[in-house]
Order: sequence, then C-alpha cells, then structure tokens
Amino acid sequence: NIAAGIMLLALRPFRVGEAIDAGGISGTVEEIGLFATELKTGDGLYVLAPNSQLWNTPVTNYSRNRSRSNDLSVRIGYDEDMERALAIMKEIVEKDRRVQSAPKPGAFVAELGDNAVILTVRYWAATSDWWQTKLDLTRAAKQALEQEGIALVPQTLRWIAPPREGEDAR
Repeated sequence: NIAAGIMLLALRPFRVGEAIDAGGISGTVEEIGLFATELKTGDGLYVLAPNSQLWNTPVTNYSRNRSRSNDLSVRIGYDEDMERALAIMKEIVEKDRRVQSAPKPGAFVAELGDNAVILTVRYWAATSDWWQTKLDLTRAAKQALEQEGIALVPQTLRWIAPPREGEDAR
C-alpha cells in the first residue's frame, strides 16, 4: 500500500476532485493518502480504497480531460423518414451552446436492428457540462422527433426459451 501510495502521488493518475472508476471502485476523489484513497460516490457514500488496489487496476478518469464525446442514439421504425430524423437530431445538437463546434457533430445510422433503425449523433461537450448536456439533448431529441411525427421504437428485451427436451430447435 505504501509503494502504491507513493506511485499514485508521484504519477497522479487522478487528483482530488476528479471522478474515477478503478476496478469497480468509483467516485470523486476526496483525499489521497499514503495507504489509502478516500472517495465519495455519486449517491454520497464514503469509500476508503486501498492504494494497492487502485494502483493494480486500470483507472478511468472522467474528469481529467476538458471535453468528452457522447453518442445520442434513438430507435425509429423502418417506415419512418430516416434522413429527416437525422437532420432533426443534428439540428438539436448543433443549436445547443454547450456542444463544441470542433470536432463538428456527426449524424449517422449506427445499426439496423431487428425492429428499428438506430440513429446516432456524436458530439463533444465540456466535461463539466457533459452529464446535463446528455440529459437535456436526450429529452429534446425525443420531444422534437415526436413533434415531427417520427415515432420512436421502444427498446424491448426478448427472451426466447430454449427448446424443451425432444422439441425441435426451430
């Protein structure tokens, strides 16, 4: 733990105030000590993580970089106007003041699913605005698409029971 604490303090993969995830340990760093690091989870819980555990696992630092990308995706039916839906989504994203102009947002067909076409707009926002931008744009996209008469397809989970003994697998 001491050696790991020294390495964490010297190399600084995370700093006080940054949000991290390291091997299932996640939260905002409150204090980095010689033996352990204190974190506060998103729901306000206190976590004391041994430095050896943090040092021996990959660390995802959600706060370090100034901006982050996000993919805003929706599912529309095959009979809907795909080009119009992409244009609406891209317009919503480009009009938001928190969305960065460079790199420029891009709109594309991400996937052809079993019962829906998945459309995506990729954009960049400041890390400090990332969550709220994601939430606001998701809501705005749903409202705008529905207002234009473009129906969204709900994501459904299908479970297909395996064939019983003696039954045909078809």
